[in-house]
Amino acid sequence: MSTSIGNNTTWIYPSDYFVRREINQYVAKINFILAFVQSFVSISGLFGNILTLIVINRKALRNTTSAVYITYMAIFDSAILLLHAANLGRPRRNLFLHCSLTYLTDLFTFCANWVLVIITLERCVAVASPFLAKRFCTIHSARYSVYILLSVAILLFSSTFPIIYHTDENSHRKKCVIRPQYGLVHRVYQPIVFYGIPDLLLLSNLFTVYCLFQRRKQHKRLSNDETSELRISDVHSNRKQRQLTIMLVTVNFAFYLFTTPALIIYIAEYSPPKHREIDKLKRAVLFSQTSVLLLQLHNATNFIFYCFTGQRFRQATIEVFNQYSIQLKIFYHRYILCNKHYKLPSVKQIHTSTPTPRHSKQTNV
Repeated sequence: MSTSIGNNTTWIYPSDYFVRREINQYVAKINFILAFVQSFVSISGLFGNILTLIVINRKALRNTTSAVYITYMAIFDSAILLLHAANLGRPRRNLFLHCSLTYLTDLFTFCANWVLVIITLERCVAVASPFLAKRFCTIHSARYSVYILLSVAILLFSSTFPIIYHTDENSHRKKCVIRPQYGLVHRVYQPIVFYGIPDLLLLSNLFTVYCLFQRRKQHKRLSNDETSELRISDVHSNRKQRQLTIMLVTVNFAFYLFTTPALIIYIAEYSPPKHREIDKLKRAVLFSQTSVLLLQLHNATNFIFYCFTGQRFRQATIEVFNQYSIQLKIFYHRYILCNKHYKLPSVKQIHTSTPTPRHSKQTNV
């Protein structure tokens, strides 16, 4: 949908030639400024998603269903950011490239949003019914659900893309645009499938939070009757579920925060303004182009929210940074400074090399 937002801002221009010319100049200026911001967001978001893949697949975190979903969501988000960066290079010069980018952007955006829905429903089942979670919330079922989602998405977009889109050969550059007769359908069905239905299903987080509070009250009531061993295991399980739920609720809140304004602007663009007030037209163009940046931020900021709300994820991230910093230090000394025999000092060598306090020497004397 983000490509549709970026490619359909010309509808707001009235028929007056001078107004259209001024708006076109303003659009070019805004696109030039936002190109640097979008490039920075794409690069930093891609770096964050790669770090997410590295951290979540460590031994301490990878043997969970949440790790499977977060892995695939990071892959889809990375693909979307790469496609956004490719769209900045003016792919309309090549018809096949422009159509391919439009198709793949819609495909991966759909998959990324619905993976978030699946992990939300999986968390809801895991918290509300632990017995069902042992049967259905497994690593294999998580992978199969993602494979089924990807297969359905490929079939859906492969069958609807040739119907909704066509090549515009009348302009000086051939491009892939929406057919006029499907303009209203596209502006209704795509927001509903991409964001409307996921918004409703993500409200199941409220039920998940409610179940966590109920379990916490139940543990407090039964704490005096249970043995200490059972009580410790129950508290540990409840704490783990609470941390995962906080991470998920935060990511879902970011989904609402970034996608809702873009969704409203996208639907509102269907009815073009009939006035010729330059300031209002420029404001509408600015909102439209900024909404693309908001959609980009949704795919680029998940790593920040994982680190901010997940204690285990944050600890694993620190361990990854420490590990790679050591490897970079070894690489620097061996291949940059050409010290082939360089080795990091061990902890024992560091302790033996440190000088003893002065008062200890005086006592020995």
